Amino acid sequence: MTAATPSALDVAHDEMLPLLRRLVELATEAHQTDQAAFFSAIARGIEHATDAEDLAEPFMGLSTSAFQGFAFAPATAVLLDQVLARAQQLSHTLSAESDVPT
Repeated sequence: MTAATPSALDVAHDEMLPLLRRLVELATEAHQTDQAAFFSAIARGIEHATDAEDLAEPFMGLSTSAFQGFAFAPATAVLLDQVLARAQQLSHTLSAESDVPT
């Protein structure tokens, strides 16, 4: 008996939300309220997602993080790289799933 593969939505909720919340914490600790607001908005988008298609907007927002003019602390930059890599993996999974004929 094999375990069911978690959906992209489950992975986003279970893996990405804690990382995004940690980004918010790091930004708040560094008094970077603009960064905290940015990552909070992305986290809310993922929290409110009810299907995989709902992840597109927060993932697109996340992909713009490098263009926001933020000066990330080293710990924030490392964690953000992890979040972006995971979002990219999930995006590829979603793209592959949408290419499969039903």
